[in-house]
Amino acid sequence: MLHLPLKLSGPFSLPGSGASSDCPSPVSEIFSGFSAESDVSSSNTSTSSHFDASCTRHDRLGAWFLGPKAENIGFLKQFLNSVADQTERARLAYQPDDPKFIGPEMQASAVFQNEMSELDIALKELVGALADHSIPFWSPRYNAHMNGDTSLPGMLGYLAAALFNPNNVCTESSPLTTVIERDVGLQLCQMLGYDISNTESSKPWGHIVCGGSVANLESMWSARNLKFYPLSLACAIEVGAPLDFIRDDFKIELCTGETKLFTQATTWELLNLKPETVFEIPERLQSEYAISAGALGSALGPYLIQTCGKDVLEKKFGIKPSKYFVGTTKHYSWPKGAAVTGIGSEHILDVPVDIDARMDVSKLDEQLHQCLITQTPVFAVVAVMGSTEHGAVDPIKGVVQLRSKYQALGLSFAIHADAAWGGYYASFLHEPDVPQPNGSIVPEQALSDYTRSQLEYLRFADSITIDPHKSGYIPYPAGGLCYRDGRMRYLVTWTNPNVYKDSDGTESMGYELCTDSLLGESLFSCTK
Repeated sequence: MLHLPLKLSGPFSLPGSGASSDCPSPVSEIFSGFSAESDVSSSNTSTSSHFDASCTRHDRLGAWFLGPKAENIGFLKQFLNSVADQTERARLAYQPDDPKFIGPEMQASAVFQNEMSELDIALKELVGALADHSIPFWSPRYNAHMNGDTSLPGMLGYLAAALFNPNNVCTESSPLTTVIERDVGLQLCQMLGYDISNTESSKPWGHIVCGGSVANLESMWSARNLKFYPLSLACAIEVGAPLDFIRDDFKIELCTGETKLFTQATTWELLNLKPETVFEIPERLQSEYAISAGALGSALGPYLIQTCGKDVLEKKFGIKPSKYFVGTTKHYSWPKGAAVTGIGSEHILDVPVDIDARMDVSKLDEQLHQCLITQTPVFAVVAVMGSTEHGAVDPIKGVVQLRSKYQALGLSFAIHADAAWGGYYASFLHEPDVPQPNGSIVPEQALSDYTRSQLEYLRFADSITIDPHKSGYIPYPAGGLCYRDGRMRYLVTWTNPNVYKDSDGTESMGYELCTDSLLGESLFSCTK
């Protein structure tokens, strides 16, 4: 969990209420994690204590939102004043001996006063128009789209960070928010079921993007590069190529479990290596042949798909266009992503759904079998974890089982979970299973056994899209992408020499990303 030294001194009370509390300020918990710790510590607690805990949790939840009738507006004003005070303190503390640029005389001038008056009028017009013409997403009565209210921590974090304008393209322009984004990414990974206790190079990794569409695009970009990486290496070890000195003894494990000399593996076998096998190649080349990362990059660079393009490699190796499988409930970002990455929208193949609008794994089985017998490569299979129109959860457990089945037969592919809508429901898996009294004031609907089972299988997906601006109650725009194996992100590395420095190391959130991770405000709002 991410903890920052953020505290308020003294009791915290609503202005004018005359009441105070000795409880810690809500502000002190803004960075404490995603979900509240349970107030129920034992399944043997009495029914009465369960009811008390339920009431306590309900009261606690009330402190997280402005409220459908702006019930917490007094607290919001206090928080906003605190943000303004801290912003003032930061600006005064920097070079305190410097003279003020905007002095009383300037502020008293007619033109200054006129500009402020115009700003006041324009702001009132804007906010008034928003108040009169916006959709009441904050109301419990609203249920037309997957929009909801935004949490107080989310709003305040966004506004506070905006005043400091961090740019997460590199650590030198975002020394704090880069660290926060790293930790937020790990929090998301943990919530989704990835093992963040893993300290190896294969440890999970996540980051913030502007939305689920871009997260899906990056996952597609990564899966595309993953499929072609072994072919690029095959080019680099041809006779006369930079790495030809490893061709006589470098071996690779096929997805069937068989080990072969790399140069003796067929194109089909190289196209179907397991993801983790591909991720290990650079590390193996360094440990077995003392090839540094820089030397490997220079040797492989001309042959990578990001340099020569997909068509060149497909033509050289005589392979058929690879396919992407996703259920018919897919988000429109998938054909768009295929167009952007050069895969082509016609190669996004729909998998029929069942009566519950879930992917039919028996149909997927038939489609994968056809790819196997025709030797048509498969980039990935996408499981939609909460479809836009139906909220349907695809059987990712069945997808994982099918991958194991087909890997034994020589066909491998990545698995992506599009959990933009449903990913946050994985937090339910961490809640204690305790009985609830009849008549609880907290309306609850437990996850079905089916949904719970599928969410538990998220940890086997190679990558997961999740949107804090949906079920996370975070202001738009805030999407996220998590990798089960953090090395997968290096497949889309693209360094900007103008901003990236060696001292950034792997802390930089911008040097390998689709959007350069500029969203300092969004990630700051995601830390609750």
